[in-house]
Amino acid sequence: VAVAILGFNDIWTAFLSFNTVFLAFSFLFGSAASNYFEGLLLIFVRRPYDIGDRIATSNPKTDTDSNGSSTWYVDKVSLFTTTVRFATTNEVATYSNGSLAVLRIINANRSPKAIISILIKFGLETPFNKIMVFRTAVENFIKARPREWIAFSGFRATRVEADYGYVEYKIVAQHRESWQNIGPVLQSKADLSSFCLEATKKLNMKYESPPMPVNLATSGNLDLSGIFHKKDDEPRGDIIGMAGGKGDAQKSMSAADLQDVANLFEIRKKTK
Repeated sequence: VAVAILGFNDIWTAFLSFNTVFLAFSFLFGSAASNYFEGLLLIFVRRPYDIGDRIATSNPKTDTDSNGSSTWYVDKVSLFTTTVRFATTNEVATYSNGSLAVLRIINANRSPKAIISILIKFGLETPFNKIMVFRTAVENFIKARPREWIAFSGFRATRVEADYGYVEYKIVAQHRESWQNIGPVLQSKADLSSFCLEATKKLNMKYESPPMPVNLATSGNLDLSGIFHKKDDEPRGDIIGMAGGKGDAQKSMSAADLQDVANLFEIRKKTK
């Protein structure tokens, strides 16, 4: 009856006409409808965030930064979009929920007890027992602050670069706050990093990268062996920690000798 009213005498002609129109609309709105449906599933089924949470988005095929991700505050959530505010600059942006459905969403509010890591370099000629003294001092520094830190989780070598003359260690510690409350986490990490720097100075084991050779010759061969290779009886200047001054090599230190360095951070906190 509807076909007759519309003036189509042949039902197959009507079917083909409607089918052509339907295919045209499916190509036109198919992708948008699919993204909209994925966005609805994200909001009603997955629910990866709530209003007020700090979130970070990234490609699920790549690893995240071990130092933490740049986060956004969730300000508003609707059926179509999510409005966020950049935590660092207070800039506001809008995501379509469908675009968020295919990304990795890190929720800082649901990530308690933040784990932080610090990288530090020592010269290859630094004695291992001196590195263990440094490790003990860092562990004591963390254990002396139970309101900030939960545990000293690790201290291990991660890279050995013989060409550049250093070995890289990673310090891992667990904080009491979550990544949602990132302010105290960053402050505690800054204090720990500063203590490590002062401890390396106190132990005379601060690493300095060797100078890079520069060839200023315009023609012919220039012998630079006498410039960049010192004699065996001369101390190396690229590694600090073995013979920085007279009597340094014979002087042994323990973690207790670094307590005055740790006290610097206690004094700073009391004067705030």
